Amino acid sequence: MDSIEAPFGEVIELRQIIHDSGMPLLRVLIRDGGRYTKLELDPATAHRWGQMMVRWAQMAAEKEVQGTAE
Repeated sequence: MDSIEAPFGEVIELRQIIHDSGMPLLRVLIRDGGRYTKLELDPATAHRWGQMMVRWAQMAAEKEVQGTAE
């Protein structure tokens, strides 16, 4: 689906896969050098995680604009 290069060299890959049961899952693969982390999320979990990430990004951006980012 997509790939993101993160600031410290990690690569985040997003792929849709279909579980044996027929349920679509979002596979999140994080590569950091020779290490790999793999998560497979159902639609509801991916949606909730996505909402949480958007909220955090908005708050972090507001802090940067205000000059209070840590």
